[in-house]
Amino acid sequence: MVSAAESQPTSDHYDLVILGGAFSGSSLGLLMRRQRPGTRILILEKSEKFDRKVGESTSEVAGCFLTRVLGLSSYLAREHFQKNGLRLWFNKEGNDCPSACSEIGPFTQARFPTYQLDRSKLDTHLLGMADEEGCDVIRTASVKTFELDGAGKNTVTFKHDGMTRTVTADWIADCSGKAALIGRIRGTLRPLDGHPVHSMWVRFRNVTDLDSYKARMACEALDEMKTPVGRTSATNHLMGRGWWSWIIPLANGEFSAGVTWDERLFTPPAEGPVGQRVKQHLLTHPIGKLMFGDAEPVENDSRIYKNLPYYSTEVCGDGWMCMGDAAGFMDPLYSQGLDYCAHSTYTSASILRMAMDGEDVSERLERHNHEFGQSYHRWFNALYRNKYQYLGDSDMMRAAFLMDIATYFLGPVQLVYNWTDQEFSKMPYHGVPGGIFGRFMAFYNKRLEQIARKRLKTGRYGVNNLHHPYLIKTPFVASVKASGHLFRGLFAWLKLELETAFVRPEEPVPAPRDHATTPRPLAEATSS
Repeated sequence: MVSAAESQPTSDHYDLVILGGAFSGSSLGLLMRRQRPGTRILILEKSEKFDRKVGESTSEVAGCFLTRVLGLSSYLAREHFQKNGLRLWFNKEGNDCPSACSEIGPFTQARFPTYQLDRSKLDTHLLGMADEEGCDVIRTASVKTFELDGAGKNTVTFKHDGMTRTVTADWIADCSGKAALIGRIRGTLRPLDGHPVHSMWVRFRNVTDLDSYKARMACEALDEMKTPVGRTSATNHLMGRGWWSWIIPLANGEFSAGVTWDERLFTPPAEGPVGQRVKQHLLTHPIGKLMFGDAEPVENDSRIYKNLPYYSTEVCGDGWMCMGDAAGFMDPLYSQGLDYCAHSTYTSASILRMAMDGEDVSERLERHNHEFGQSYHRWFNALYRNKYQYLGDSDMMRAAFLMDIATYFLGPVQLVYNWTDQEFSKMPYHGVPGGIFGRFMAFYNKRLEQIARKRLKTGRYGVNNLHHPYLIKTPFVASVKASGHLFRGLFAWLKLELETAFVRPEEPVPAPRDHATTPRPLAEATSS
């Protein structure tokens, strides 16, 4: 890639100016240059060097985008960590033995490509590819102003290497991540009502590998319950009521670890540096204590995000598009942030190609705005509304895990693998079929949350959090065969319904306190 000191615009007018050169911005540039080679594209990236953002763990839809659409299979195999599913660990108060913790997770190797990513390395690689395939790339470029005056009449003013330049553009694409430049200027960003969650994380060195001899000697269950697939290569989650923590291995030997919590149900350690606070929390769980007892936080590699979920009420208009985290973010529990980036970026590329080929896209823009909002809220209601109430109960999460993952494979995963172009050109959970899936998932999620309140009432919340492992021996597949997992989840849910049929639940969690409507507090990041 041309160095920041040497980069200069090669034109004063571009078909497309992309604000932000990380995953979404570089991917958009690649898609446009590959599918419409003559497109004049300028990518403005503000950073001199990418940081290692959260979003290291991918799920299967993003895996399809990375491998089948972008063609990164060999690169990912060489430079990043192969992920082997999702693994959940449960505990009860008073237990300090990791061997006693109940476990939910895969018994065998994952069948679809998913990865544990070093985002700084991946984003750098993608931006280099965009440069090689003909995009003009400028780092470090500080965007000063931009005017959205309609297709063919937009302007962007930026500063680079001490010089201020202005270019015109037919289209502007906001891929600036949580900076959400267009959404903030237009005042369209909103916090997600009903989901008051926050997150903090850090990378650690000297973490004990769950598949190591040391770990197996300290935790008999790891040695006794041998699995063909290693536990460390999964995304390991420590689970509790109102919170969960992720543990993700990275290719350089470090681990990403963090905690995400619902402010109505849980408060993590609040004093000291972020790394110290995350470690203090991890040590309260026996598996966390086993892995992080001797771990050391990486200096200056930690973050806090307050009011994590947000969305934009408009993601496109005449001459402009927003995609990826610039359009919205929901929750990292199932590692589907890059799924949304993939869908919104591919959809935007499809619309942009139509526009640049002279088609009237006004109706398509209107439909994309509708589909994005519909998809976002359907996904939230299906998976996350008040879910933190039952995260800490292994029985309820077993039912949810089986149904959530099965519906994901039956729907989004199967669709993008079978009809890649058609399905990535739409948002997940679109249309009538998406509405049916969404309503079904929202219903069982709501019922499980109520069962959690019933179990809290009777003192049975987390009753099987110890000595009840559940290892899934049949891998999830993107076909009707995934319905077997769905039926097992339905049966587990029915048993819980019968158990609590005549119990009056505790009161629901209180409604979230009002958030400010200004966009600035939505994704306030701090480091230490």
